[in-house]
Amino acid sequence: MRVKLSVVIPVYNGADFIDKSYHSILHQSIEDFEILYVDNNSSDDSVLNIKHILEMDSRVRLLHQAKQGAAPARNMGIKAAQGEYIYVFDVDDEIYPEALNSMMQVLDSYPDVSAVFGKMVKSYKGIAQTKKPTDETGGVNIQETPYWGLKWFSNLKTVVGPPAFLYRKTVFETIGLYNESITNNEDTALDIKLGMTQRIAFLDTYVYLYFKHSESTIEQTKREIPRAFMIWPRLVKEHLPFYLENKTPKRFQELLFSQLFQAMGRQLVYTTGISTRVHLKRELYLDLKSISVPFAIRIYLTILSILPLENLRKVYGYYIVPYAVKQLIK
Repeated sequence: MRVKLSVVIPVYNGADFIDKSYHSILHQSIEDFEILYVDNNSSDDSVLNIKHILEMDSRVRLLHQAKQGAAPARNMGIKAAQGEYIYVFDVDDEIYPEALNSMMQVLDSYPDVSAVFGKMVKSYKGIAQTKKPTDETGGVNIQETPYWGLKWFSNLKTVVGPPAFLYRKTVFETIGLYNESITNNEDTALDIKLGMTQRIAFLDTYVYLYFKHSESTIEQTKREIPRAFMIWPRLVKEHLPFYLENKTPKRFQELLFSQLFQAMGRQLVYTTGISTRVHLKRELYLDLKSISVPFAIRIYLTILSILPLENLRKVYGYYIVPYAVKQLIK
């Protein structure tokens, strides 16, 4: 049966947050909704806690996704969702009261808008213990494509995460689901594609609190993997194919090639052992076999493979990369 709103909540060992996530949705004062918890191989009491809620509330469903990762879990929930609108929520975060109502009103008022997003607060504490900023106006800002896509691609600090967004379900039929070949930044990959191709509204209000804690999968990954390695799969498995398959503006191409070449240099400098770096360089070239890597980039990457010095990497990043990108897209 169709409902107005489907809330998709992937869960991996989130037993301590199940009850809070459930009540966070209830506090939105929305009646026509469903909650889809997608268990992703939890080994704690997550499933047991969700089943307790199932016994009390028929609007809640439990799905099981054996393929590990946020993208497969989110995709399963989106496919099973019966709502006109889709909200993808992380189990350990919190939503500000009435935020979903406000975003739903935007989509109701602007039928040609595919998604709406708001602001987030990052905190090591919950909503009750965190002072909410006062710089929200409640205004709606609608920009044409590819404004938001280029903004997010050029500055990841402006990316606000899935729980800041409310989507029409139909948008996933247009742009596709989360890229399951990406294990990190798959949400950023989708958001940039969304911003490049769809009309999006910004609602100037705080939607959710991102709970920073040491057990968070994202926080663990940030500690363990240098950023250059984290963003590489997103660049070559999402943005590069998008460039090859679509007519993209010059600014998108500049950002794509600059980030690709910068990441290549950083990965080589961060890698120990000359034989390992040479092997890595070959692998990076294979990932870029669909494009022509400029000669200047190839020469300097060879130098960095032999002498992985940060000062040389800075010269490469400040001078060689901008020059090569300019030559590539002129």
